[in-house]
Amino acid sequence: MQNMSKLSLFSFLIFSVSFFSQCTPKKTETETSTANLENSPTPAKTKSLTFVIGDDVKSGDPATFNDVISAEVMGNIFEGLYGFRYLGKMGDIEPVLAETLPVYSDKNKTLTITLKKGILFADDPAFPNSKGREVTADDFIYSVKRIAEARNTSSNWWMFDGMVVGLNEWRHVLETAPSDKYAETFAKDVPGLQSPDSHTIVLKLIKPYPQLLSILAMNPTAVTAKEVVEKYAAEIINHPIGTGPYKIKEWVRGSKIVLEKNANFRSELYPSAGSDEDKTKGLLAASGQKLPIVDLIQFEIIKEEQPRWLHFKSGNLAYANIPKDNFKEAIGADGQLSPALANDGVQLHKAMSLTSWWLEFNLKDPILGKNKKLRQAIAHAFDRAKALNLLYNDRGILSSSPVPPDLEGGSNLEAFPYAYDLEKAKKLLAEAGFKDGKGLAELSLDLRGTNPTNRQFGEFLQSNLAAIGIKLNILANSFPEALEKTKSSKFQMMLAGWAADYPDPENFLALWYGPNKAPGNNTSNFQNKEFDKLYDKIRIENPGPERVKAVQRMTQILNDEVPVVFFFHAMDYVVSRNWLKNYKPHLLLYGGAKYLDLDTGLKAR
Repeated sequence: MQNMSKLSLFSFLIFSVSFFSQCTPKKTETETSTANLENSPTPAKTKSLTFVIGDDVKSGDPATFNDVISAEVMGNIFEGLYGFRYLGKMGDIEPVLAETLPVYSDKNKTLTITLKKGILFADDPAFPNSKGREVTADDFIYSVKRIAEARNTSSNWWMFDGMVVGLNEWRHVLETAPSDKYAETFAKDVPGLQSPDSHTIVLKLIKPYPQLLSILAMNPTAVTAKEVVEKYAAEIINHPIGTGPYKIKEWVRGSKIVLEKNANFRSELYPSAGSDEDKTKGLLAASGQKLPIVDLIQFEIIKEEQPRWLHFKSGNLAYANIPKDNFKEAIGADGQLSPALANDGVQLHKAMSLTSWWLEFNLKDPILGKNKKLRQAIAHAFDRAKALNLLYNDRGILSSSPVPPDLEGGSNLEAFPYAYDLEKAKKLLAEAGFKDGKGLAELSLDLRGTNPTNRQFGEFLQSNLAAIGIKLNILANSFPEALEKTKSSKFQMMLAGWAADYPDPENFLALWYGPNKAPGNNTSNFQNKEFDKLYDKIRIENPGPERVKAVQRMTQILNDEVPVVFFFHAMDYVVSRNWLKNYKPHLLLYGGAKYLDLDTGLKAR
């Protein structure tokens, strides 16, 4: 999904896998735990996979969720027309609900897409006789309209804003429609969204949109049913009904989400083709196996890193991110896995991610928003290199841009103008009108989640700013609470991050495009005419030298105006057990649990 406001997936997600046998004794709810799921009362020979997530799911409605946790859970329930391939080259796109890739015409401004036949929604009381009906072209059109519908305050409107013929006009008319005419107005046709028959979609664009195919592979463009939305209304966020491999079995807010196989899921097989690296790693061994492989998925919330790591070391978890405090225990000076873990059947997966982090300012704030020199003073006072070393074990590289170095026009460290310099910081603070911090009210930093590293970051920045006379108050939030604050602009500063939805610089730079201001993804509320003009240019331009120049100029504008202080691009260090099968770290795919399996014999040994 998305341009979703995302934190790094691996900061939030680990796996636990169990295989239940017929002789499993029953346990009470209080006796059953994440570390001992084998004791759950489950039918004979049922394969179960548990995801442990670091916070609650924000929304089960694709039109409105914009965070990585919701995407990782709901990506197993919802599907769109296209998706990112699991095996093969990163970023390659394949048809999912569509029969083939789009047919382009009218100088790439018209896309004709044919739907597969016989695709069914999961069974739900919203449908007649509680039986899920067949997906049609009108369901896709309805789903796009819900993203465009202003009252949904969807953070995903940027995907189609200004690109589809007549959609912006339809959105405006709907915004001003009287309540008794709302449903009638919603039903009006949009010229750029056509369904000449039940299984054909025609998208008409105002101008070419090279990223559109990637947009159609993201979770927010997943197909939803009108009947479900109308039945559950505001509660739709708690009633996700899609076409994917799984459906909701149980959802206890703040505790767990249990998914079971969707009996209506179409016939899909494990991929039979991949890269040479996929072959070498044995990822094609399951070719032709019916998906999904695992019967039950359970998502449990464990916010603290240490319990997760202990579960992994004890052999109960199949997959884990290495906590900061255990990094030296797991990784040697050579950057490789420690012999103790390697001998215990643990495998290391290490790679630069497409994730960037920065310190974000809310430019609507009356103090920070109006005083660029104050923001510059904070930028020079922030010791980024020390923070990366102490808090993140140097798992990444310092950044000068939101765009990762592997993407077009990405980070160039020489371009970053805010080296750690307390004397410069003090001078700028005085020029801002607050010499030695006098007269400046206490500022606040909102934490984006409750994990220990976030708290430590807050304390680190608090110490940095105290050195120049700025007092900083640290405010704790759950992940959904923090996202809500960014949407409503009720924060001053926040450590923010973004993981790529697709491998293109436009996906990152959209976060400062003026029309995307909150409640959209421009949560810093940055407004700059030159930046917006350049964004409009790169949005429709194909890769090349001119596009690189535009991307680099946009980065320069961000550094000049300081809506954010760029921090680092993350590197992922992930460990897995050798009995977890078909596992491949994927930077773009969410909801890929259908591919996973386990070797129960190897696990037992």
